[in-house]
Amino acid sequence: MLPKALVVEDDSATREALRKIVRDEGFEVDAVAEGESALQLILTQRYAVVVLDIVLPGMSGAEVMEELLETSPDILESIVVVTGLDVAEIRKLYPGVRDALGKPVFPSRLRKAVRRFLPGADEASGIIVA
Repeated sequence: MLPKALVVEDDSATREALRKIVRDEGFEVDAVAEGESALQLILTQRYAVVVLDIVLPGMSGAEVMEELLETSPDILESIVVVTGLDVAEIRKLYPGVRDALGKPVFPSRLRKAVRRFLPGADEASGIIVA
């Protein structure tokens, strides 16, 4: 059984590209376009990794992470943020987040980030801030 991943991105073309990259790394991937759906899935499913955009319609990715800080802070460790915003600021605001990648996302960086969540992966490879 493949580990599960969730891709949260409002732009459909970007969402599909991210989904394919994560799938090709060995995950079963769910994908949604808005924060409310993402939060509901995160709290009810077991995801090895969540690839989360910050700017989303309705509930933003930042609001999703704020809710997780309140209810399930350990889940932040499984989040890879992808954003057009300042990734250094994201890391300061959400220190539990494993990785923060700037858009446009280089496929090689996303692959490296999500590989860490595969069973048996080397966790000592560090944090990516790009």
